Amino acid sequence: MTNLSKKNAEKRMQVYQSNDLVEAIYEDDLTATEHKIIRYAAGKIVKSPEHFPNVSFTVAEFIKAAGLTGNGYYARVNKIASELTKKRIMIKTESQVGWFPWFKGIVYRDGMVHIQFNDVIEPYLINLTEQGRYTKYDFPTIGHMQSPYTIRLFELLQQYVKIQKRTFQIDKLKEHLGVGDKYKQYGHFKSRVLLKAQEELNDINLLTFDFQEVKQGRRVEKIEFNIKMTDTISMEEDVKEEEIKKFLDKARPLIKEYGYEIPNRVLKTWTIYGIEELEYVLQDIYTNNRTVTRIDAYITTILKTRKKEFEKSTQNIAADNFLTKKRILEFIRTSKTNETLPVWFLEDKFTSYMKEYHYTHDEAQAIWEKNNELIKDSIKS
Repeated sequence: MTNLSKKNAEKRMQVYQSNDLVEAIYEDDLTATEHKIIRYAAGKIVKSPEHFPNVSFTVAEFIKAAGLTGNGYYARVNKIASELTKKRIMIKTESQVGWFPWFKGIVYRDGMVHIQFNDVIEPYLINLTEQGRYTKYDFPTIGHMQSPYTIRLFELLQQYVKIQKRTFQIDKLKEHLGVGDKYKQYGHFKSRVLLKAQEELNDINLLTFDFQEVKQGRRVEKIEFNIKMTDTISMEEDVKEEEIKKFLDKARPLIKEYGYEIPNRVLKTWTIYGIEELEYVLQDIYTNNRTVTRIDAYITTILKTRKKEFEKSTQNIAADNFLTKKRILEFIRTSKTNETLPVWFLEDKFTSYMKEYHYTHDEAQAIWEKNNELIKDSIKS
């Protein structure tokens, strides 16, 4: 793996938890930062299971990976270290119920956090792909979540994302979220937990939900969640199959070089922007060391934004799609000259150029007819 790939692989560190662990009951009300430290440590140990139960990382590394900003985290992590070993979860399986803390011990020293996991938790974190019953997500997904309840609700709904529905008894949901004795009135729980989590997840735009209240009399007994995973696979414009294939042949190795894994169905939708645009966005992410929650959604957003800006500056080009406009501008840029060229020569050259991008002769001719004055005037330096 190249240094570039290693750098981006670190950014997309994944958290794996057995479904039994996701379903845990939280005895205490954890802060968002406490949840993030637990998940970050879990992600680190999953990447290096041979180091179990020990894992170490710097506070600076954690702050960066979690997308945190501001001062005071060194002092806060020191305080968290003394608290987390006391906080327990309950894991219930078919054969047993047990209460235990995540960690045996945490030592904070000189900007480093040294964690020792509780041995009991090993089967809930390691070798999960063999068991098949696990939930995973990219760690940066929870980095920008401010509410601890958003983090927990995200995990509980992520587990059911394929089913797209999940129902909880109110009291049971509060136990899973670690709400404790807070928000005894449903109205407070709804506004400060459910609606807050819904707002945060809508902003992140990865997993979103709406919900219905199931009442018994006037009392809300259950919450039915409808879960949606944001997709980015719609094709905005018609693109020739040959053009898609040509784009994929270049895009796949490029994406791999930057250390990402993106499905072909998503890559295909980026054909309309061109390989140069994709390369620009990837280089920008790398150069500016951007922390990205969901790489495919982020790239799509930036490509669309750049496309809109580009189209503002090309309103005088007569073409029905973004990619054709780009081809015309590329032809102008590569054909600039001080000489006065015969019109027939420019027309033949333009037609041949467009054929390289799988336009038919008639299509290239039609584009030339609409834009030949612009092309002739622009080429002459």
